[in-house]
This record gives sequence, structure tokens and C-alpha cells, in this order.
Amino acid sequence: MSHNRSGYIVSRPEETRATGSPASSYIPTHGAATKAVDQYRTVGIYSNGLANARAAFTDVTAVASLSKIAEGGLSDIKDIQAAETGLQALLLHDVVHVLVPAPKIDHGNGFISYLRNDNGIRTQFGFDLFSAAQSRDWLIAGEFIEAQDNKIVNSTLNKSTLIGHSLDDLRSKTYLNKAAAESINVTVEMHKVPAYLTDPELIIPRAGDGFPKHFYHRFNTSWKSATGGLPPIVCTFDLPPLLAIVLNRLNNREDLLDTVVALREELQPVREELHEFNQIITAATSSAEIERRVKHIEESFDSIVPETRMSGVEKRRRGILKIHRLVKPLAKFAVNFATGNGASWEDALGAFNGIEENLYENDAIVQRTITAQTFKNLLDTDGLQSLVKHHFYDSEISAIEKSLRK
Repeated sequence: MSHNRSGYIVSRPEETRATGSPASSYIPTHGAATKAVDQYRTVGIYSNGLANARAAFTDVTAVASLSKIAEGGLSDIKDIQAAETGLQALLLHDVVHVLVPAPKIDHGNGFISYLRNDNGIRTQFGFDLFSAAQSRDWLIAGEFIEAQDNKIVNSTLNKSTLIGHSLDDLRSKTYLNKAAAESINVTVEMHKVPAYLTDPELIIPRAGDGFPKHFYHRFNTSWKSATGGLPPIVCTFDLPPLLAIVLNRLNNREDLLDTVVALREELQPVREELHEFNQIITAATSSAEIERRVKHIEESFDSIVPETRMSGVEKRRRGILKIHRLVKPLAKFAVNFATGNGASWEDALGAFNGIEENLYENDAIVQRTITAQTFKNLLDTDGLQSLVKHHFYDSEISAIEKSLRK
């Protein structure tokens, strides 16, 4: 698994090995294979195993929230948003690793390890779900702390907020102080792959986001425009697009794992194409050519939702009009036969409300990219509230609605 192997430039040796031990410091695992990055002593990276693996990072909250779609327990609109974040990572990337902030600790008795306080947040289902994306936990240490008698007495970070606290206190609450947040950001930027994170302080544009995130932004914007005005019959909250696609596939919530695995297989060509699109930006060509090609792709992304909202009548009209494009010399004969009165093609087009260009061009634009074609076939903008009613418990809907009033 070369995508898990990266080489780092560090400022000093690993602490346990520095004592002469042949092994590194102990890395605790909770349900998934785990690696650690000592960001506090890392000054650079010389080999990036994630670079060509179509990889991404996400976090524990995204995994836990997506698991609730299958197992129940939705209680806040943030659960819906975080589940969508997890789906972005799972469906648009081949490999997804989970970032876990975890300071490194010298316990004062010769034992050095990492302190993690994410135990119990994810269920076994969450670990199984992300194993489909070859997921590992990445423990990110923003500081190295020293403890004596269960109390933190020193840190590599000046003015660390942890000094004076007990290790028990640190284990019992979320660890995401300034040092942890900065170390997460640096790790992501260093590896130059997208990160699908749920904490607002960590959600920033960064190098490596590329076309997977660019596609989703345009897709989601178009989705909101098309579905945001639905009458609130079952609920007042809207389903995001990837979650809507998944729920539409489910017979029962318990089928989420199989559904996601099947969708990942269907979306393999999409992931390959989005990865290839990234090369456009780095290719040796002019800025004008890059802008033209990106616009060409963006127009295809933007056409997905409008294409799915076409009525059956409009699609039948387009079929007739496309035939006209292919056999234009026979158009007058066809129109005469159909109308029996010698009408012109323009007369026939008038019967279609003059929409030839819109219908034909919209179809052609969708066909520009595999991504747009695939999502056009996956998407269904009808019956969204019925999906909520069918899959979510009444208590969950009420809890989510309550969270919107806070």
C-alpha cells in the first residue's frame, strides 16, 4: 500500500528510538490500522505516497455522522452536513484516511505514546464502511508533552494550553486547540490532497483540493438552486445531493454499506477523470488555454441538475430535434409528411416553442464529461421529502428541526 508510505524531513530523531530502542513509540489503534505523523518535529516531506493515489483526508465526525444514516441516531442538522462531507470523500476518492489529532506523550516512566480521545465515537459500521476506501487512521501530533504523576508539566509548544492539566482531563474532552488545528492544516497542505473536514476552523481553501472539490461545489450550487424552494411538508431542511443519491438507492438504511460500495464502483471512471482534470492546471500551456478548458468542463458540471429536471415531453422533443440534426436533408420531407400541409421546418420548430438550441446544446454539454454523464443518470430531484419520511425516524426529523431553531 504505497499510498500509506511517505518520507518526512524531521528536525530531530523519534523520541523512543533516541533512547536506543529498535522500535518507535507506541501507536494506539481503535478499529483501523493506524499511522502517526509527528508534525511538531516535521519540517518537510520528500516523498508523498498519496500524490497519485486519488486520496483524500476526512475526520472522525464525518465517519460517525455517515454511520448514523445506517444505524440511526441523527440529532442535528450538522449530522446531515457531516454525513455529506463523508460521502464526498468516499465517492470522489479511491483512498480516504481519517485524521485524528493526538498529542505525543512521555508518561515519565519510559513509556512514550500518543493520546487519543476518539474512542467510542465511531462504531464498527463506520470502520467497515471506510475500509472500502483502504482507510487508515492518521494520528497527527501537534506537540510533544511530558507528564509526571498524570499531570502535564512540559510541551514542545510555547504557551501550550495543556500544561497543568491532567491526562485524564485530556482524554475526556475533544482535543482541538490551536496547535492541533494548525498541525492538521499543515499535514493536509504538506500532502497536497483534498481534506473533507467538519470543523469550521479547518474548512479553508488549500493547495491540493483540485477538481473533486471544484466539481462538488458547482454541482451542489446547482442542486440548491433547483431544490431549495420545495414546500416544507415533511421537513424544513434540504437533503444535500450525494446523500439524496444514496438514500434514493436504499431500500433500508442498513443497506448503506453495500450501496456505497456499489456506488464507488460505478464512480470509478469519475474519480479517474477528475484526477486527470487536475493535470490541466499543471500542464505546460497558456493561461488562456487553461481557462478555456476549465470553462468547458465547468459548463458540463453545471448542466447536470438542469438536465435531470427536464420533463418527458422536453426530452421527446429533443429526440426529434436531434434526428433533424443528423438527417437535415430529409427534414422538409418529414415535416410535409407529418403535417400534410407543406409546412416548413421553421413552422415545425415553432410548434416546439423554438427550443431547439437549448435542448440540443444542454444535452451536448452534459456529454462533454464522464462525470456529468454519470451524475445525470444517478440524480433524481423528485420526492426528496419522501426520502426523509421513508428513511428517517420521526424523532430524528424532530431533533434536526429543533437544531435549526437554535
